[in-house]
Amino acid sequence: GGTVTREAGGAIAAELATTAPQVRLDATASTPGADAEIGARIAAEIGDLAPYAAAFGAPLTGGAGTDIDLTIDPETGRFTVALAGETTDLGIGVAPVDRILRGEGRVAAEVSGTREGGIEARDVTIRFPNLTATGRFSAGDRTAAVFDARLRDVGVLTSGISGPLSAEGEAVLGPDGTWQVDTDLAGPGGAAITVRGDVQEGGRLDLGVSGRLPLALANGFIDPRRLQGDAALDLRVAGPAALSSLTGTIRLAEARLSAPRLGQSLEDLGGQITLQGGRALLALRGAFPAGGGAELTGPVTLSPPFAADLTGQLRGVVLRDPQLYETSVGGTIRIEGGLAGGARIGGRLALGRTEIQVPSSPVGALGALPPVTHVGAPGAVRTTLNRAGVGTSGTGRAGGRGRPFPLDLVIDAPSRIFIRGRGLDAELGGALRLGGTTREIIPSGQFELIRGRLDILQQRFDLTEGFATLQGDFVPFLRLLATTESSTGTLVTVILEGPADSPEVRFISTPELPEDEVLSQLLFGRNLSEISPLQAVQLASAVAELAGRGSGVFGQFRESVGLDDLDVTTDETGNAAVRAGAYLDDNLYTSVTVDSGGETEIDLNLDITDSVTARGSVTSDGETSIGIFYERDY
Repeated sequence: GGTVTREAGGAIAAELATTAPQVRLDATASTPGADAEIGARIAAEIGDLAPYAAAFGAPLTGGAGTDIDLTIDPETGRFTVALAGETTDLGIGVAPVDRILRGEGRVAAEVSGTREGGIEARDVTIRFPNLTATGRFSAGDRTAAVFDARLRDVGVLTSGISGPLSAEGEAVLGPDGTWQVDTDLAGPGGAAITVRGDVQEGGRLDLGVSGRLPLALANGFIDPRRLQGDAALDLRVAGPAALSSLTGTIRLAEARLSAPRLGQSLEDLGGQITLQGGRALLALRGAFPAGGGAELTGPVTLSPPFAADLTGQLRGVVLRDPQLYETSVGGTIRIEGGLAGGARIGGRLALGRTEIQVPSSPVGALGALPPVTHVGAPGAVRTTLNRAGVGTSGTGRAGGRGRPFPLDLVIDAPSRIFIRGRGLDAELGGALRLGGTTREIIPSGQFELIRGRLDILQQRFDLTEGFATLQGDFVPFLRLLATTESSTGTLVTVILEGPADSPEVRFISTPELPEDEVLSQLLFGRNLSEISPLQAVQLASAVAELAGRGSGVFGQFRESVGLDDLDVTTDETGNAAVRAGAYLDDNLYTSVTVDSGGETEIDLNLDITDSVTARGSVTSDGETSIGIFYERDY
């Protein structure tokens, strides 16, 4: 409601008050006479903006209030407006902007104008806990805007980088209706961007963008992956405000990308990204900390679903789990389709020399750790766990988000996959195919046994068959068998089976006997009741070694001298011999055997094809042999 009164002398006074949900509005206006200035004052306060979100077309939150003092000179047409506003936890539904506007905010300005259309805004001030800005604006004979803004900490926009961000510049309107823009930005980590050029009527742009930008600004979009380093920008926007108008280059040098869920990082990341026609053409390269490098080339569209045709080249990339394996990978991977989900990942990779270590013990004497449940974990802890792919409920790795990526990857390793530990020394080779999707990997194929043995208490059992494969994760699943006949006539099969980080050893026999009885006959040729106390101790030592609580001296020596194979053997008469073997090339293997009498034999194996092998030998007494062998599995 309101009132309007006319006082003596012609003065008019008006008062208006209104209420609405969470709103208070008071307005007064007065004019002392026909030729005098008109004055008005408006005070408004909205305690909660949420009920008015639909009217503004945005999910508003928080509260706001304003005081406006207006003066108008009817004779000259000049007016002045003094504006002062306050906000409390203002939000518009855009997370980065809401973080900037959080807390108590103040906005103030003094605006004046004339009847001819000239307008000037002076002392424009914006103050929030995270943002301050000042500026001025004028329109008329010369239309221009000048501003100076400072963001207290850019960390409110992205994680991984912190520090102040400032921007200052000027925009001048020319007689042809084109704005000339000149803006400089400076931020943490040496960030410095310059934007110069024109903004024409209708929104057409002709802007140059140059400078350096911290790559960590992208971390909010690629979480949980992390980028470090700088990008050198040399860009131009020519045309409407659209990605198709953007051209130029982004150059990287000495950057770093980490992928916590893969346990990998890419260092010395460099190269160039060329932008044109709404696409980015990548030509990037990097090195892995443990050895080897990678290149990524090809185009990606800059709009969803971000269609790509990327080719990745891996060159001797060393992959290592200190407790389990070490290998090198080379080959080509191709990614075709939308990077937002559904892109096909295919290619062929070749493994170099691969060492899989069967650990002495998976955890230690205390056994496996129980699942960990995080109760009341702080936000920073939850963020770190989620980046690593570990949930706070103790349920394991977090599930993937978005559409999965179909897989068709072939992994070749015709030889030199060595599995060692707990008395085991074996070489395998073959090929695997990884199908399914990134959410549910389906492996097929396996690495077959080439040669190998199992040593227990100075007794060696040659492996007769076996394989290694994958079963839904990247820990190899092993099954290796050694069959022999004990001196008592019992046929014994030693089976090592299970994940490479915790396989189990079993003994079966014909006729069927308890495992400890089988082991006693296998090692000592006697029944368990007939062995001596010393032999019982040896038997317990063998069981401990097979269970993963021991290590071998020969394995340590073989690693120190760089051999692929080192073995001590005995013939049927009990004479000892030492055999050492190594790969001279990818398809050439040699071994040297020296017996207790000093006789020496040198063997060579040359893999001509996957099925044809040339074998030759020469002994110290002059005997030689050579042969061509054809082998094929059906």
